[in-house]
Amino acid sequence: MGLFDDIAQGFRNLTGGVDQELLATGVLARGEIVSISLSGTTVSVMNAPVERSCTFVVNVIRDGQQPYQATVTQRVQEILIPQLQQPGVVLALRVDPADPSRVAIDFGSQPPEVNLPENTGPGSAADILANGKPITVVLVANQPIGVNNHKGDPVHALTLTVATGVPEPYQIQVGNAVPASALPLVYPGSKLHAKLGAGPNDVVVDWAAGAAS
Repeated sequence: MGLFDDIAQGFRNLTGGVDQELLATGVLARGEIVSISLSGTTVSVMNAPVERSCTFVVNVIRDGQQPYQATVTQRVQEILIPQLQQPGVVLALRVDPADPSRVAIDFGSQPPEVNLPENTGPGSAADILANGKPITVVLVANQPIGVNNHKGDPVHALTLTVATGVPEPYQIQVGNAVPASALPLVYPGSKLHAKLGAGPNDVVVDWAAGAAS
């Protein structure tokens, strides 16, 4: 990298300008916004909308890789910021394959659907199903989140009421994979067998057990 490249990179870092090379060559990934911090730095070129430099903390989800968090400083049109501050916003990211900490938000692409790697360790879905405490839950709501497990089954955000097998009923939201064979059971009010792990939020629906009576 030459002197002028260094100067340009320094200016981009200062103002939150996006790295165009990273946008062009980075691996497409899925990003979930965790938080946004707004700076006092704004840029407006000619009659273009005003952009503000923001620092994003994002969950980076790459195909076949374990998710991780990264920090991205990038300019964003001010009119878009209220939308990005809403809970659960998902974006397309570009990740440097040689340095996964280098991440840029790609506002020109749709977030990809990604497959998570298999996890069989303590606290995993497989471990809870094998060793967890039997409980029953009632499905309140569900929504696919654009992520699949290692088998290709879509992961849903499930809002559940933990109904029996605990001292007092309570409501939680968890991410569970839903195989195609279980889709007839996915409707509000469906009573289901599940397993409970070490914590109150460690709940995995046992789709193979079918509906609970």
